[in-house]
Amino acid sequence: MIKKILVPLFLFIAINSFSQSISMDFPAFAGKTYDFIIFQGSKQETVQQDSIPANGKFTLTIPKKYAPYNGMCRWLITGTAQGGGLDMAIPGHNFAVTCLSDTPDTNNIVYTGFDAVNELNSLNTQQQQIIEKFAVVSKASVLYAENKKLYTIFNKEKIKQKEAFENFNKQLKSNPSFNARFLPIVNLTNGIPPHLTANEDEKAAIYNQFITKDLNFNDLYVSGHWTAIIRDWVGYQSNSVQDIAQFVKDFKLISARITNPTQYTDFVGKLTYYLTTYGKDNYVDAIANAVVGSGKVNAYAGSLQVYIKAIMGKQAPDIVIKENVGSEKEVNLVNTLLKTDAFESKYTLLLFYQSDCGPCKKTIAALKEHCSNLVAKGIKIVALSADTDSQVFKDNAAAFPWKDTYCNLEGFNGINFKNYAVTGTPTMFVLDSKGILLKKIATIEQLLTWSEKL
Repeated sequence: MIKKILVPLFLFIAINSFSQSISMDFPAFAGKTYDFIIFQGSKQETVQQDSIPANGKFTLTIPKKYAPYNGMCRWLITGTAQGGGLDMAIPGHNFAVTCLSDTPDTNNIVYTGFDAVNELNSLNTQQQQIIEKFAVVSKASVLYAENKKLYTIFNKEKIKQKEAFENFNKQLKSNPSFNARFLPIVNLTNGIPPHLTANEDEKAAIYNQFITKDLNFNDLYVSGHWTAIIRDWVGYQSNSVQDIAQFVKDFKLISARITNPTQYTDFVGKLTYYLTTYGKDNYVDAIANAVVGSGKVNAYAGSLQVYIKAIMGKQAPDIVIKENVGSEKEVNLVNTLLKTDAFESKYTLLLFYQSDCGPCKKTIAALKEHCSNLVAKGIKIVALSADTDSQVFKDNAAAFPWKDTYCNLEGFNGINFKNYAVTGTPTMFVLDSKGILLKKIATIEQLLTWSEKL
């Protein structure tokens, strides 16, 4: 049975120059099917699928459009309950991987043409020894007053280990091999910043500075950690920094360093997705001009649609309603426009929802509770459903205290959801009397806080 070797990902990397193929020899797994995958930002591209021949010898090849590729890859055994495979890096030259055993591990897999395992194990061991010593002496030093001899001893050792880690990272920067560039990325996923500190606030600041000013996004793009790093950084900005101005500043620093349009589009797309998920639509609004003005977005699809469609301060797209104007025998559906500049109300709340969505049910329940107060303040509620079952839509909409509820039965592919770049529910927009978009709102709490000021 082949086992997935994760010891860890960065233990299978080589150095420099150009490489497009890996010669594989796994005779114990003849007849097994496999996938060969490389990493491209938020995507895992399957570039080869085949079966292992009877003699166990085959070649993994990087397609020309991705060459020269220097980054992580994944070879997976498929079609069996056991699964398994290897996570490894594509080095700067061709190499070979051989395993004659039916239970592969780090002791019986042989790499010919490069051997980065010992080097990376050594680097990781050096790093862990420094980190562990620093942690021990940091904890010990706080047990004694600063005027005590033991405090001086422990503090001196703490400074020594901190300097050792600084020197270690300087050596990584001067090392041209991919493993030296990959190790700091792995460290980020494990909460290890490039400078040691026992202070959590300082650690967070160091983490943010490394991502905004030092992280190599070309290496991150092929590391397999692209999405995780972006998600964690958005979480840090949203939950720890909580400063829109600082976020915009940091975003622009990163944007300036990502020159490849494909990478930039992927970065902003994932960033926007997580900002929206965390209810930080005001952060999205704050970077909209920078994103559109960058000229680096390949296509405004998915979460990126928000930057060109429902833009705050602009006219809200008209609502398209499909209506049946025929008889029972002959159904004729026609599109009717609800002009957003003709709602005849001081404000309009557009609610995008789905009947079987848990958070939507809570939002709708709260809107029912506060409906009379909102209406008294001049807020008209217009609800747009992502339902695809007409009976489900009718049964739920019948209980709404507002009359304007519509559904085109096209789900999230409906024209209104596309025009407003709504990819998740509930989502709410506030329009003024002229149909100008004022706010995008994710929660009922945000709506009530805003409405209290009216």
